[in-house]
Amino acid sequence: MKSFDDTLNPLSPRQAQILCLMAQGYRLSEIADRLGISGSAVNLYLSNTRQKLGLKTKEHCLALAIEKGWLATSCAEARKTGSR
Repeated sequence: MKSFDDTLNPLSPRQAQILCLMAQGYRLSEIADRLGISGSAVNLYLSNTRQKLGLKTKEHCLALAIEKGWLATSCAEARKTGSR
């Protein structure tokens, strides 16, 4: 795992949005449908997220993002717009 400054969020808005939806229990196919993108695009975003964070699984990325508080804004916005 790479080292990150706790105050800086390295995730793009779309990466954070996908991780937020994962945290809410959506499957990857549901995330793709919800965002109007292909399942391949979701997988590519997650692959880039894993590479950016230096982690091996999407679950590790999600855990780190939650631990660091990187999803707070994205998840709050998703709840406002009617996310599950």
